[in-house]
Amino acid sequence: MKAPAKLRWGVLGCARIAERAVIPAIRASRNGVLAGIAARDPLRARDWAGRHGFKKAYCDYASLLADPEIDAVYIPLPNHLHAPWTAAAALAGKHVLCEKPLALNALEVQAMARAARRGGVLVLEAFMYRFHPQFVKALEVIRSGRLGRIHLVRSSFTFAYLGDEGNFRWSPRLGGGSLYDVGCYPVSAARTVFEAEPTSVFARAVRHPRRRVDVAAALVLEFPGDRFALCDSGFAGPFQSRLEVAGPEGRLILNRAFSPKHFDVEVEILAGDKRSTLPIPAADHFRFMVEHFGDAVLKGHPLRYGLDEAFGQAKALDAAFASMKTGLPAKAARATR
Repeated sequence: MKAPAKLRWGVLGCARIAERAVIPAIRASRNGVLAGIAARDPLRARDWAGRHGFKKAYCDYASLLADPEIDAVYIPLPNHLHAPWTAAAALAGKHVLCEKPLALNALEVQAMARAARRGGVLVLEAFMYRFHPQFVKALEVIRSGRLGRIHLVRSSFTFAYLGDEGNFRWSPRLGGGSLYDVGCYPVSAARTVFEAEPTSVFARAVRHPRRRVDVAAALVLEFPGDRFALCDSGFAGPFQSRLEVAGPEGRLILNRAFSPKHFDVEVEILAGDKRSTLPIPAADHFRFMVEHFGDAVLKGHPLRYGLDEAFGQAKALDAAFASMKTGLPAKAARATR
């Protein structure tokens, strides 16, 4: 059967991130079309289909997955639903772009990987920042050796979250808390920069007195070769979206590492008393992510970040949560991928 000229996307759920970022990215992409949207409320699904240009609306998620005219799905559901619906989509033969965190633990990622193999599909964790030209350029500088051997990563993602009490971010059972929501980004960035998995993680958290989710978290990740990452996240502090990478020859800084959309940004490099910048024009990293995924499905291009990488990410977060419980460092995945 001839592959479609463009990837036919379905979206599970009417989430804010879908409406603000990923649906516009698919619509603007060179290789994707908005084929269908499903919601628990059929009226809302029909409303979104009309407003955003989907060809079809479905009264439930299973109906969308059963439609042979859907090639791939985007899953922006609450965190605890990522694993079951990714597995269901994969077994239905749909490729999956799933919001971060891909799952609530490494065992769930393994189950998702088994479903993907059985369904013969691709699965990508939607860390969109990795596809922005800013981060691509930063990695290019780091890999060039200009900073020397990288020994330290510092990264923060914090903001004042004032969402309603019914939001899944306030529920431990639904995968709430700052580490799952935004702290996963600094952890992902550190692992990507070092091209390795942490050997141990020490983590502390401040928990909401009633909701029991972490409203702030601070992590020390130890990597092979005496290298470290200091990462923090939070719902109560001022906005930060920062990455700093240090080597003996200098430092590289991204002041909007994880949220550069709509902004002209720069890669800042400090070497002694010298400061230089590499300007990066505003770009839509969601669109770049969607197009990368589309090329992998339609043309067989390799995914830049596969499920092995997602498994390592989940192991690192598992270790962080284990350390929060015991107050001691926790062992993470093996040293190398």
